[in-house]
Amino acid sequence: MSALDQEWQLWLDDNLLRGCHVGDLYKIMRDNGFDISTIQAMMGDAFPVGIETQTDNAPSVDYLALAQTLETQQERIGAKRFDTDLIQLYTIDDFLTPDECAKVIALTQAKLRPSEVSHDNGDKAFRTSMTCHLNDHEDPFVRYIDDKISRALGVRLAYSEAIQAQHYAIGQEFKAHHDYFSPNMDVYQEFTGEMGQRTWTFMIYLNDTPKGGGTHFLYLDQIFYPKQGQAVIWNNLYPDGTPNRNTLHHGMPVEEGQKVIITKWFREKGSGDMFYHTNH
Repeated sequence: MSALDQEWQLWLDDNLLRGCHVGDLYKIMRDNGFDISTIQAMMGDAFPVGIETQTDNAPSVDYLALAQTLETQQERIGAKRFDTDLIQLYTIDDFLTPDECAKVIALTQAKLRPSEVSHDNGDKAFRTSMTCHLNDHEDPFVRYIDDKISRALGVRLAYSEAIQAQHYAIGQEFKAHHDYFSPNMDVYQEFTGEMGQRTWTFMIYLNDTPKGGGTHFLYLDQIFYPKQGQAVIWNNLYPDGTPNRNTLHHGMPVEEGQKVIITKWFREKGSGDMFYHTNH
């Protein structure tokens, strides 16, 4: 076993000992390149039989429960619902502290690369930020942020993507788009095959931006300007599971300073229970 694998074994043993959800640990290791047989060997008797087929044979999604997951704990986490019937949209002020925001920014600096889009529409200026993924779950701080987001929403990590960080300099933007994968895209099956459609978006501003850089929800005519530590959270689907076109939003150009955010997207499919039992 390599030194890196030994570190992962220690991480796995520690989290199993703490009683962490086995499905979440399995998902993290799969995301980091471990094959099923290796994970089974490392987990030993803790490996849940049949987990490798749960994604393909996932039960039908309870979209109504998924739509209600934040509403059921809105008061506990200090979430405020935006007054509209068009989409489910919430904000949480000071979700991360200034120190936590600064630490996340520092973690991302060395990993940045040009941002990509899921479908090439021919517009090279469509998304001009720099990005990276925070998927190093050997880092206790990354695990802490991941877990904090997951528990606030009430949906387990096994039903989510790795956190993505985005840095926007002056003039950079992400033009109007939806976070869900359009069924009309050529690559729809490629992006939804394993984990299904995107459900909730959980976005956090890591700094104040002096001018510009707002997130504009076009059908609501509402702009959220970057406010350090604030989370903006929305359901990309209707309660029946169909994509909600009213979630169209534009990451507006930064005019002064910079904008740094992290985003975590949740999905329809995963392993084990979707919800924390304390919430559902």
